[in-house]
Formats: sequence, structure tokens, C-alpha cells
Amino acid sequence: MPSLSISSALENIYISPLEGCNLNCKYCYTKKTKDILSKKQILDFVKRYKKYLKKNHLQLKSILFCGGEVFLLPWFTHLVNTLLDQNIFISIITNGTINTLTEIKDPQNCQLLVSFDGPKEIHDQNRGIGNFNKSQKFVKKAASLGFPIEIFFLITNDSYPHRDSFNILNLPKTYLTDRLHSLTKKQVLDIKTNYPTYPRKKFGCFQLALQSDGQIYGCCESSTPLAKMTDPIPQIIKNFTNSLTVCQKCQQCLGCCSPDFLCHYKYELNLSSCQKVVELLNA
Repeated sequence: MPSLSISSALENIYISPLEGCNLNCKYCYTKKTKDILSKKQILDFVKRYKKYLKKNHLQLKSILFCGGEVFLLPWFTHLVNTLLDQNIFISIITNGTINTLTEIKDPQNCQLLVSFDGPKEIHDQNRGIGNFNKSQKFVKKAASLGFPIEIFFLITNDSYPHRDSFNILNLPKTYLTDRLHSLTKKQVLDIKTNYPTYPRKKFGCFQLALQSDGQIYGCCESSTPLAKMTDPIPQIIKNFTNSLTVCQKCQQCLGCCSPDFLCHYKYELNLSSCQKVVELLNA
């Protein structure tokens, strides 16, 4: 039987249907491949996955969608509604520039994680003129419709001075540090020790992740595929569980499926091991 943390990871999964985006942000580090999962592929996988969980006294409670920009897909809101009808809580990471929110019929069970890069001048310098106003309007509309909303605040050298003052409608913020090394080690350490960040200081953010290439990974950041989405679900879960074996034995943090990478922390903080990262962040 899986541990409590692994069971939670199995019940709350991640799906990235595409890498494509309508913006070309300067600080984006994702690969813009042309792979796209179809609505049918996603629903077929979810159906098989739910069936297996049910047999093992588990339940698919939530799906986190990310891209690319998922609202580019013309069928995405229909997919969301179909999954909401199955009592699955939906979270969506979005840049907030494509507003089809009124098509989602159960907004209270659909969380929006909207990305901002700081105040208008900084945001538009990175994402293109006019996009701050679009995203701000998106957030205001979402709030009026009753969506749970959180701001994903990208911290770069430019936005770092605004880390305490920036806010959108006083909504909660999660801080993400720039992967392109515009921050100093001191700035990275400040953000990751003093602010709510993703991932958390104790990690444990591993999550069964279906990517647009049709392969399953141990989290949204991992570059090592564990299985294909068409593989038998028991094999997918076995491979996923095995990827966490080293961390389950170490137990210095809550675990990671790619401890050598550790969400880029080792590189950002210039440390030799994941254990050193955990020690520093939790000192």
C-alpha cells in the first residue's frame, strides 16, 4: 500500500495538454514543442486511471492543468466541464489573456493560478505591451464569477524590489524564482526562505504528471519519463512509486522524483547535493 504522501500524489495529478502559447515571454524556460494531447486522449486516460484508483480504495480528487497556455485549446473549457461533472476539482495555470471563463459552469470548483511578472511596466516588458491589463481584467472577471484565484508571481531581478508591494486585488501569491539566473544567490535564498514559494521548502511536490508528449513523469519539472500514458495503470504507478524510493529512504525532506535536479534549486543556489539545499532552506 502506498505511503500517505504517495497516495495523495496519486489522487491529485497534473496534465499538460500542450507546450504552445499565445505569448513569447522573455523568461519562459519551457520547450515549445508542437505535441498536443487530444480531449479524447485525456478523457480516456482519466477514465482508466479513475477505475484503477477506485479498485484500490483511492479517488481522483483533482487535476492541475498547465501548458503552454491551455485556454488556446478550443475544446478546453468543455473538457473542464466534463471533469467537473465527475466531481474532480480543477486547477488551471494560465497567463490570463484568453477569457472564456463564462463557459465554465462550476467556477467554485475550478481554481485559477494566474501568472504575473510584477507591476505593469515590468510585466509588459516581459510579456508584451497590453498583457498586464488583459490579465488584470481576466482576474477581476474571474473574481466576479466566483473562481478561487491565486497569483503566481515570477521573481526576476526587475520584479524583486516589488516582492512585498505588488498585489492584484489582495489575492494570495505564490512566488516562483526566475530559472534564467537574473537573480543573485542572496536574492534566491531570500525568496525561498521568507516567502510562500513553489515548490515548498520541504518539497514533497512530486505528482503523477501526464505531459503533451504522451508520457508520464514524476512531476511537472522532471525530464525523465516513467511510462507512456497508454501503458497499464498498475505499471505507471509502480514506476512512479519506484522513482521516489531514494527520497523515501533519505527522509530529509518530503521527497522528489528527481533529486539531482530538485526544481533547479541546486543550480540556483550553487550547492552540491539536494541534502545541502534542504539544510540551507530549512536552517
